[in-house]
Amino acid sequence: MDRSIAISLPPLRRKIMRSFLVMLLLYGGLAAFILVAVFFASGITPKAIHLNYDSISASTQMREAWSALRFPWLYQNKTGDQWKKQFEMSLNFEQGNISEPGEKELVAGIQKIWKEALQLNFSTQSATFASDFSRMNQLLGQLVSVNELGMFALAEQSTTLRTRAFILTGCILLVSLCVAIYMADGLASRLASPLKEIAEALRNKPIPGERLKLPTPTSLEIRILTHEMNQLWKRLSELRMLNVEELADQRSKLEVVLESVEDAILVLDNFRNILQANQGLSRLIGVPLETLIGAKWTDLSTGSENYLKLRELINDKFEPNQTIELLLKGEVRTYSGRRREITGKSGENVGSLYLFHDLTERKQRERLKSEFIAVLSHELKTPLQSLGTASELLLKRKDQLDKDGQMLIETINEDVDRIRAVAQDFVQVGFVESHSLRLRLGRHPLSEMMLDWIKPFKLVGRDKKVGIDYERRDSDIIWADIDSVKFPWAISNLLSNAVRFSPPDSKIQIQMSQDKEHINIEIRDEGPGIPESMRKKMFDPYFQAPPSESQVPSGFLGLGLTIAKEVVEAHHGNIEYYPGDPKGAVFRIRLPVANVIG
Repeated sequence: MDRSIAISLPPLRRKIMRSFLVMLLLYGGLAAFILVAVFFASGITPKAIHLNYDSISASTQMREAWSALRFPWLYQNKTGDQWKKQFEMSLNFEQGNISEPGEKELVAGIQKIWKEALQLNFSTQSATFASDFSRMNQLLGQLVSVNELGMFALAEQSTTLRTRAFILTGCILLVSLCVAIYMADGLASRLASPLKEIAEALRNKPIPGERLKLPTPTSLEIRILTHEMNQLWKRLSELRMLNVEELADQRSKLEVVLESVEDAILVLDNFRNILQANQGLSRLIGVPLETLIGAKWTDLSTGSENYLKLRELINDKFEPNQTIELLLKGEVRTYSGRRREITGKSGENVGSLYLFHDLTERKQRERLKSEFIAVLSHELKTPLQSLGTASELLLKRKDQLDKDGQMLIETINEDVDRIRAVAQDFVQVGFVESHSLRLRLGRHPLSEMMLDWIKPFKLVGRDKKVGIDYERRDSDIIWADIDSVKFPWAISNLLSNAVRFSPPDSKIQIQMSQDKEHINIEIRDEGPGIPESMRKKMFDPYFQAPPSESQVPSGFLGLGLTIAKEVVEAHHGNIEYYPGDPKGAVFRIRLPVANVIG
């Protein structure tokens, strides 16, 4: 961060702490005042009332003792000396508990009469004592009245003090609340005002590249924020310029790509405006490309028959892979139409892309293939019929042959039956997808059936001095879900090629194993292998090897490997080729493990 931005401005945190401390001190002082007021309002009055109550109690005890001394026959629960002691104790207590105005004079009068009564020995016959008795009762009554009036005055004074304390506390609380609100508003203003000004500056949507108008900072944090925003704005402006240049470059590249595509391309937004098109579409409808971009698709100024057909075809009910015949350079050509929705960043539909692909050449190729297959099918019927008749005649005379000959005859007859059953399927295998093959899957012991499929090739290999070894790495039988008629064709084609290209005194090794997910069949020979130049195309149908490749017969058509690949993939497996080490060819078939039968 640039150190120049950290000068002369106080941190915002310091301002907040200062305002917070002022508010804390204000409310702390208010709380202390309230506590002191409550203490004095609630503590003084009970103490004063207690003094008055004790004085009244002492007056009552003196009156009782005075009456008992005057009329002893009425108060016989104590002796005369005890009553005197009670009076003196109460009088002494009252002398130390004076709290009301005039109470001291009353106590002095009571003490004077008490001393005179002690001298007269409380003679009930004395007229003086009778007068003193009446005067004593009067003074004691006045003493009670004075203290009662004091109690009432204290209670009223307490109420007045409490009311004043409540009013004063409320006023102070109201003033402090106003001060706190004022301080909080000032603090919020210092916090929010610069942020609001920054937000307003951004809401005005300034143009990238122009200077960003931000408020003058009033704190260190705001200054750092404005500094960083200016730096970000500067980088954003630079990125925008780069993006504009990049978009122009991308648009140029897109136009080059669109022009290199032979298909006709049309991009429309939701209002049927043309966002993009290419020369392919321009040639079809006879409208210059520069007038297409930005125009309304339904309002083009052209009477081209192709445009009228496409305008009718392109609508909200556009079906995928529709075909339409259009006239191009005086020739009727067939096009396939496809549509793709264009979605925005939030997933909403913002337009549609239409692509029209010329199918004319492909249909011609399909027609030529159909004619070729028809001819091939016709040519296969006669040799298949002759081969079937010959195999049946040989089967009837197999007893005249040795054991190996009988095996060959039986194998030929079985193969002829299989050829008859699947001739129509495999005559098309060179140009159809693997999932088009119709399979009759069943659970079969693949590891045991392999022995029967290998037998005829062992006899052929023996004549060429080529040995065939079969190894099953698992002790248990390996089961697989296969078509027992079609899957052997994959094995037969691979073994046929292996025997065909293996040199004398060599071996062909067949290994079968199973793991958790796959069944693996590996066929390895010691022949010349497949040249690297042919490996990418060796599974293509009707691939013809170049005459320069000495390992492959000139003019050879690769139907065998194509059939093997199609059959394996139809069983949801795959076939791979690896060059042998140090020579030879290795073909590996991987099939999915058979489903467990619950």
